[in-house]
Amino acid sequence: MLDRLRALVLPSNVPQEQLEKQETSNDEEKREEWDRPIEFILSLVGCSVGLGNVWRYPYIAFKNGGGAFLIPYFCVYFLVGTPLYFLELSLGQFTSRGATAAFKMSRMFKGVGWAMAINSFYVTVYYNIIIAWCLFYFFASFRRKLQWSDCGNWWNTERCSNADASNNSTARFFCLMTNRSSNCSLPALPPEEYFDNYVLRRSNSLEEMGTPHWSLVLCLLLAWILVAACIIQGIKSSGKVVYFTSLFPYVVIFALIIRGVTLPGAANGIKFYLKPNWSKIREFEVWIAAASQVTFSLSVAFGCILGYASFNKFKSNYLRDCMIVTACDCFTSVFAGFAVFSILGFMSFKTGLPVDQVAKAGPGLAFIAYPQALSIMPGGPFWAVIFFFMLLTLGLDSQFALSDVTISGILDTFSSLRRYKTYVIIGYCIVCFLLALPMCAPGGIYLFTLMNEYSANLSVIVCAFFEFIIIAYIYGFNNFMEDIRMMLDRRPFEPYWFITWCITGPIITLIVFFTSIIQFKPPTEGTYVYLPYANAIGWIMVCSSVVFIPGVLIYELIKSWKATKTYQNQISNHMPHYLRMLTYANKPEDNWGPARKADRYGRYDDEINSKTIEPVEYTTTTRMEDKTRIYNDNLNNAFDFHTEICSRL
Repeated sequence: MLDRLRALVLPSNVPQEQLEKQETSNDEEKREEWDRPIEFILSLVGCSVGLGNVWRYPYIAFKNGGGAFLIPYFCVYFLVGTPLYFLELSLGQFTSRGATAAFKMSRMFKGVGWAMAINSFYVTVYYNIIIAWCLFYFFASFRRKLQWSDCGNWWNTERCSNADASNNSTARFFCLMTNRSSNCSLPALPPEEYFDNYVLRRSNSLEEMGTPHWSLVLCLLLAWILVAACIIQGIKSSGKVVYFTSLFPYVVIFALIIRGVTLPGAANGIKFYLKPNWSKIREFEVWIAAASQVTFSLSVAFGCILGYASFNKFKSNYLRDCMIVTACDCFTSVFAGFAVFSILGFMSFKTGLPVDQVAKAGPGLAFIAYPQALSIMPGGPFWAVIFFFMLLTLGLDSQFALSDVTISGILDTFSSLRRYKTYVIIGYCIVCFLLALPMCAPGGIYLFTLMNEYSANLSVIVCAFFEFIIIAYIYGFNNFMEDIRMMLDRRPFEPYWFITWCITGPIITLIVFFTSIIQFKPPTEGTYVYLPYANAIGWIMVCSSVVFIPGVLIYELIKSWKATKTYQNQISNHMPHYLRMLTYANKPEDNWGPARKADRYGRYDDEINSKTIEPVEYTTTTRMEDKTRIYNDNLNNAFDFHTEICSRL
């Protein structure tokens, strides 16, 4: 299937063998490498440490046991997060290819890489809307008085109420929370109405889409210009940008913590964040929440970790980098919670509301709860500027990595387009900008929520599961550890990788998948309930990426059925045709292994692998002769006839 697509792009009069050699040559000549190891580490930090660490983890920890949540969180990090992260780093550095071209160790499962690329594509489309909102708030913060600090503006309604403990608004809030059947009206904070009525111009439903508003369109355009400018030269440009975008958020978080803990009520907020509820550890849902948070926090199974590692030198010490980045991601999530809940504690003190009533997650924290706290802080505009600039840098880092997955997939598949890489990047950014335009309309928030809930949740878990299965059971754990030995000159922590890749990783991801299916509830946005057609669109987005896995598998089986009709291959003549087909489809592709010729040695040596092996009838009299031939011929083909002989000797 991909070969036919490639044929449409490449000249038709060039022989296939010449094309493969040309692609290999292009890979060696034009594959970029990181200028410095620190750029690789900072890019990984920027990719993994994103908005979810700031606006998702603190709320999830607070709702799932506070300080006690750290136990399941660290356990999942140890059993799933770090092993999968190291797996992707290993595969990317070994193959020097992006996600779409890295899974060539088994012909049947090459579709996993494309499933990752489609997931990343969906996320890049709607993720930049968040960056556009950050830009909107960032520019709006440059004024003496923040626009969302009080009511009385044209976008405010009669429901608007300044949440101040000195007036009756607190009583109205408690009326709402304690007795929903009463006639008390639902109040709205000024930041809530600012976000809904001014920034979004929110309509009542997805069906009332409307036309995009110019202010958000300009912010979205600027967001994509920033992304394009930073990735236009590949890692040569993005690798320099991350010096600032990866480190600046830590400066801001530290500053917010220092400022937050000096405010009245901060201790109460931190207490709510850290107070352990040990009974929560016994709840199955808490462990599922920890597994989901770790998976999405580290950005594994999206292809971006694998893609960044593909630009590494073959002998780089990525084991050290893996430990640094995963520890940094885990630390950032916990550390950011202090910045969030110290400010929310101050907001609770000022409004008279309990902390659990002012705490929110996701966009609700970034654009409603936190802005409300900033508006009543001394020096609020200054802190608003640096807060939204921090969110901007956190989002841009992740957007660089996610965009690179799809762009690298296109360039790795259609290598003739590499000479037009600049135009490919610009074209990709333009297409994503146009696709995201409806989310700038009054009904765009409903489309945003739909994509956020469906496009990259279940499908990411599926990709993670197949990554474990392919490496541990299809390609073989021992084969992959030998590949790691080629890069690191040793097989580090082998028992740990064996347990996590072969046992805990597949089991936990499978449990998370089926639990998510069983407990699935159609998403809602505020009081709006999505109609059946909208949920159908959501499931189409899920299937549109996952379908590449069975689709490519079926296509490769058909090719293998045709290729094994005769005995002109290295597979045993005594096998039934269907077994020859499965054996052939399970074999690695001929160009599997390190992409650079200088790194292909041992069982990947092209001179050794170029030897042809004539099919033989296996008899007991040829046992010793076969032994000799096994060690002198192609060892890259893990599933050939002679390897089967070897396993029986």
